[in-house]
Amino acid sequence: MSAVTTSYEKPTTTRAHWHPALRPILTGAAVFDAALGIFCLVDADRIGGWLSISGGAVRSIGIVCLVAAVAGIETLVLPRIGIRWIVGANLLFAAWCLGAIALDGPDAVGAAVLAIAAASSAGTALVEARLAR
Repeated sequence: MSAVTTSYEKPTTTRAHWHPALRPILTGAAVFDAALGIFCLVDADRIGGWLSISGGAVRSIGIVCLVAAVAGIETLVLPRIGIRWIVGANLLFAAWCLGAIALDGPDAVGAAVLAIAAASSAGTALVEARLAR
């Protein structure tokens, strides 16, 4: 006969271990990502004109933004899944912006806006990862 032990301790990825600033950052980022994603989907051609990229590229960025918003909300609601989900979504958005620069050939203003978006998204991912420790 063997004995099975069960641990009733809470996992270490609960909100109790998060830095107090992480929840407002996640909330604000999720709201911003959702608004930007909807804006990109609704007015893709106009945004594409501003950035000198195709409307399809803007729509794809909008979808990635909505994925990031869902990841942020899910991280807030279900903290046991850990912060990696939202960090990964932010890094995906940063990579997507760099891909749009490389593959869609925006003008200087569009490239600058996309580069700033990529840098800020990667920076947000870094801050979220550090605050979750």
